[in-house]
Amino acid sequence: MVQVDRGEHLRSGEWLELNRTYWEERTGEGALHPELVTAALLDPGPRILQLGSGDGLDALELAERGARVVGVDFSMPAVRRARAAAADRDLAGSARFVCANLYELRHMLPEPDSFDVVLCSAGVVSWLPDLEEWARLVEWFVAPGGAVLVAPSSSALVDADVRTWSRTSSELAAALTAVGLSVDGSAVLRAAKPA
Repeated sequence: MVQVDRGEHLRSGEWLELNRTYWEERTGEGALHPELVTAALLDPGPRILQLGSGDGLDALELAERGARVVGVDFSMPAVRRARAAAADRDLAGSARFVCANLYELRHMLPEPDSFDVVLCSAGVVSWLPDLEEWARLVEWFVAPGGAVLVAPSSSALVDADVRTWSRTSSELAAALTAVGLSVDGSAVLRAAKPA
């Protein structure tokens, strides 16, 4: 296992490339998070940002149910698969996919408060070296009255070639609370932005 220093700069070329390589080798192995999809659709027609969208399984399911979704992943093969699947399912107008490093996303989608729901899995968060920056990022994008949803990881990545940082629900909740979101823990961690 390659060890990457947790204190290393978050844009480290080594960490980023090892992480990207890991996921690009697994393109097509995505898993649907039904609990995340259900929680994201409490209101009709939400604007949703999915961080770590992979092949787009969740985003496409959400779009089929009436959401407008932007899926973000830093694996170009995964983004290409998601875009092709959106076109095949006639969802290109309601599901858009962007290839980006999450930490640089504000430069690509610069509008703050532009999504009713920001979602990701705990598995995505476990790959990020800077939890506080992730919390600032999700707070930036979620609209007042909106929610950040974090689903449990779909699988353990014990065979990973890149070090991951397991995050407890309490660590996630503390990071989200620190940026002004109120947190409600359940099967899906929900953090609300005051209206």
